[in-house]
Amino acid sequence: MKTNGTGTRVLDFSKRYLEHRYLPAILAIGAILVMLPALKTGFGGDDLLQRVVELKPSQLPSRMHETGMLPPDSGSLGTVLCDLFPGFSNRDPQCMVLAKNYGTLPWWTPDNFRVGLWRPVTAFTHWLDYRLFPDSPVLMHAHNIAWFAAIVFLITNVYRKLMGVGWVAGLAALLFLLDGNTYFPVAFIANRGFMMSLFFGLLCLYEHHQWRSAKSRSGCVLSALFLALSLFADEGGASTFAFILAYALVLEPGSLRNRALTVLPSILVIVLWRTIYTLSGFGVFHLGIYIDPANEPLQFAQVVIPRAIALLGGQLTGVPPDFLIAVNPLLQPKIIAFYCVWVIAALIVFLPFLRWNKIAAFWFAVMMLAVIPAATVMPMSKNLRFVAVGAYGLIACFVAGLITRRLPEWLACRILAWVACVLLILMHVPGAIAGRVAMVKATPFVFNLLKGATTLGDSPDAENKNVIVVNAPCPLAAVCVPSYKAYYHRPLPKTLRALVPGCTSLDVQRTDDKTLVIQSKAPNIFSCDDVGPVHLAYLCRFGNFIGDPRCKKGDRYDLGSLTVEVLESDASDLPSRVAFRFDTSLDSPDFNWIQFDWQTGRQPFKIPAIGQSVTLSGPRRMANVEGKKL
Repeated sequence: MKTNGTGTRVLDFSKRYLEHRYLPAILAIGAILVMLPALKTGFGGDDLLQRVVELKPSQLPSRMHETGMLPPDSGSLGTVLCDLFPGFSNRDPQCMVLAKNYGTLPWWTPDNFRVGLWRPVTAFTHWLDYRLFPDSPVLMHAHNIAWFAAIVFLITNVYRKLMGVGWVAGLAALLFLLDGNTYFPVAFIANRGFMMSLFFGLLCLYEHHQWRSAKSRSGCVLSALFLALSLFADEGGASTFAFILAYALVLEPGSLRNRALTVLPSILVIVLWRTIYTLSGFGVFHLGIYIDPANEPLQFAQVVIPRAIALLGGQLTGVPPDFLIAVNPLLQPKIIAFYCVWVIAALIVFLPFLRWNKIAAFWFAVMMLAVIPAATVMPMSKNLRFVAVGAYGLIACFVAGLITRRLPEWLACRILAWVACVLLILMHVPGAIAGRVAMVKATPFVFNLLKGATTLGDSPDAENKNVIVVNAPCPLAAVCVPSYKAYYHRPLPKTLRALVPGCTSLDVQRTDDKTLVIQSKAPNIFSCDDVGPVHLAYLCRFGNFIGDPRCKKGDRYDLGSLTVEVLESDASDLPSRVAFRFDTSLDSPDFNWIQFDWQTGRQPFKIPAIGQSVTLSGPRRMANVEGKKL
């Protein structure tokens, strides 16, 4: 149909572009271009934790083993495949003992705390990096970007396979490319598994479709193989099952029994993977931000709905759910409610449309099913990758339905649908581009915060010092200190301890020559003061993702040269007054005492005289702590 008008010509040109035969390659090149800023980000966070595992002990500081962060026989292929993703699991419980005694893990870490992630497929690619270009983070970032480009190429072909070689499939692929939520998973080298699991998951869907549509037996085998690769690339590969189950529910013809049989191979692969995973000593227990439904089903049942709403809301609105961690906890239910309104509104608009469009219904089912495994982790945009595949397929089908005038007869429905269409396009085209630019701008700030830990305990005689941080805003930052110091060739201190978190005001009293007693002015030492709607303190509080320990009066923790005793607890069994008894005088020159001030940053802490006390202030409203050394 030919019509005049600039808008029509633009629309026709866009359609021709999105139908171009080389669109998969064009968008893959676009994926490389939009990720080029990541090449200069260098190493940060988990990247350096992994580097320690990749190197041989002779290439690391002599004290690294004492930190609990160095597995036996580091640098070997077997160690890299099993222990690249740092954790503390049943495979080597001695690591957690060393970490608590050194201070890499805080004293309140529960004895049943376990984190062991097994991603051998991804680990092998990192092992290759360190064999081919061990000192080039640029090439490692380029490796990540290559996986992202491959995903964009593949997803364009998958959309075309299921939706036809038309502009609708091209629009869905373009929306995925623009999605700002993919920037951080690609920009951090250590997050490569997030991309690899999606890549193999898409291959699984492609081959499953070949099996079911063309009755290809090899498609069945390859589908199962790619599902296994997705799972062994990252635990989030479990979301691949959303593709298979949605296909059976929506696109697969025949009886319920026949549909169930089509998902049986995938179920067997998942059960086999999980059995091997568990029997090998891997898994997560009491991590706080991550809840394994198999280990903690009741806890997961309590959080799955609000987390799923935040994830779906973040995907549909383009407002990343990550910012929840920097928001006042009192406001978080209101933000969840905001997301909930958007999700309900989307359902009202989409559901009538899904009745006659099976492909749209399939992508809707993918989106809704994929959000369940994504909800095992605190709502983060990097976990939306499988959800995004379904969301953008659905949005593209919806937009196509409106443009081709396949609308309900009721005028109000038409108006509501067009309003939703305009909002979705604005959020996921110009809004997504703005989000990507913001991510690029925010990356240096994030890396500077992570790097701030590297100077902790720096001194000419650091190797002879016991570094004590009285009120560490984010105690778990100590996990990164050894790897940062190893990378920057700085010596490790004898020990590195955080006594209590620093997100509230504290009274610090010296009761005798070797003892400090810390009393929280809030209900407990893990409290965070109310410092407005958004604050870095809330982010630091979130950083204690081990969770809050339940302690009773009289509980003691023996950490070698330090004994911790809980003197008082609040009504929730959280410690409010704690004694720290060292085996030498607090005035010993072996100690390097540090405190954190929310206005001036990190500074020396002056030990009070026996019987005297000092007050350390908590965070203040709108405190400008950017650039402060945490």
